[in-house]
Amino acid sequence: MQNRIELSRLVQGGVQEKFNKEWDRVMRNIDDPNTSATAARSITITVNLKPDAKRKKINTNVTTKSTIAPDNPLETTFIMGTDNAGNVVAQELLFGDEDQTFFDNEGTVRTGTGETIDQDTGEIKSGTGNVVVFK
Repeated sequence: MQNRIELSRLVQGGVQEKFNKEWDRVMRNIDDPNTSATAARSITITVNLKPDAKRKKINTNVTTKSTIAPDNPLETTFIMGTDNAGNVVAQELLFGDEDQTFFDNEGTVRTGTGETIDQDTGEIKSGTGNVVVFK
């Protein structure tokens, strides 16, 4: 009786297929620019063997699992202030500093929080009408 097993032939090649599936998953994760380029990835093949009471039969389960790198975190900055009613409000800073302006992709001048600026008067066109004091 031979006491060696070829993994590529185990379960009529099913183990190789499972490994290949995890291999593809890991390769796609390495290629994904939204993940760390240098993070370690792994593929685990687990073979569970459960013999019967007479030690004649061994029920076996083979599983594969891969560990991939998570997506890189996304970062943003919020600025805080109070409105006319004294409520604390926060708004995402889209560009630079809160007092800095920028041109969006359509050429519109906007504040650092994305509000449109009238190019003739320099006034901020706020959709809410509420005045917010950002400190």
